[in-house]
Amino acid sequence: MNKIIYSFVFILIAGISLNCSSGKRSLEKGKYSKATREAVKQLKSNPNNKKAAKVLIQSYPLAKQDALRKINNAMAFNSPDKYSFAADEYIALNDLADLIHGSPKAIQLIGQPTSFSRELGDMLPKAAEEKYNQAEMLMKSGDIMDARQAYYAYKKADEYVRGYRDVGQKINMAFDAATLKVVVEKPQTPSRYQLTSDFFYDNLMSEMNKFSKNRFVRFYNWKETGEGNIIRPDQFMVLDFEDFSVGNFYESTDRYEAVKDSVVIGRTQVNGQTVDVYGKAKANVTLHRQEVISQGLLSVKIINSDNTRILENKRFPGQFVWGNQWLTYNGDERALNDEEYKLSKGGPLPPPPSQSLFIEFTKPIFDQTMDFVKRYYSNY
Repeated sequence: MNKIIYSFVFILIAGISLNCSSGKRSLEKGKYSKATREAVKQLKSNPNNKKAAKVLIQSYPLAKQDALRKINNAMAFNSPDKYSFAADEYIALNDLADLIHGSPKAIQLIGQPTSFSRELGDMLPKAAEEKYNQAEMLMKSGDIMDARQAYYAYKKADEYVRGYRDVGQKINMAFDAATLKVVVEKPQTPSRYQLTSDFFYDNLMSEMNKFSKNRFVRFYNWKETGEGNIIRPDQFMVLDFEDFSVGNFYESTDRYEAVKDSVVIGRTQVNGQTVDVYGKAKANVTLHRQEVISQGLLSVKIINSDNTRILENKRFPGQFVWGNQWLTYNGDERALNDEEYKLSKGGPLPPPPSQSLFIEFTKPIFDQTMDFVKRYYSNY
């Protein structure tokens, strides 16, 4: 028990020491804002932390000085992002002030932190206009990657000044222009399997749309392309069950002799007493097996809509084996073990319907296809 207590105390002391030194390391590396945050956090948990107090006294003035220097430089060099840069720096300085206000010990050490609310209030409209104009220029190129940058620029303008001009509408327009539009073509199968194939397709579309939520990619089903919901797709994803077979039935038998030693086979008299007589129990066993194998191969092609170039071509296999087994025997039932006895109570069964078999062999295909989609479109 003492060892456990000592270990706990050691870990606690080590953790406190690590926290204390992290603020100092940040200060030494010139990360003044980070050092300030770490020092305030330590003082809130331990107001008597002398190392944290020393770091705070040094780091906060340097954090202000460094931020104001960067703002002045951005303005002096007429940086294209000067207003948004300045706004972000003022926001960070005000966040530091709020953090310090939450620690009585921090206020005691450095006094009231400086508020830059007035400077920020003057800068926010300029920053919003700056980001809005940058987004407007980016949208003119018609490039999908520029549209993504424009989307984030519009969003930033809206953060600086909520509802700035028509920024809400522009955000939606930029998102649409930045979104890769992929039409997913439904696989065609013989009519007796089409309903199940449609079930596979619908579930795949549902899962892909869950994946694409909040991403710059949207998957359209084959119906949407004919309903005017999409002007021009960027890509086609063509699904095709290139090869599949359902319900291949196989049956086999295996014959062997089951033997169990030390089985009571009778009773006899020995010295006037009745005793058990032990011997071997034997049975000729026939093990019957039924198997129904269903398998298929799904081809997934991603095609560029502009030049019909195949961007990716993958094939995903799937297989499902339905099985049933039972046994019959001639001879002594006692020769059977527990598993054999259980099988002896079974018999032949009808295989599942072909639609169910189709669903089963497509399950591993579904998983492989979704893994591929997530990898391929992970950067969108």
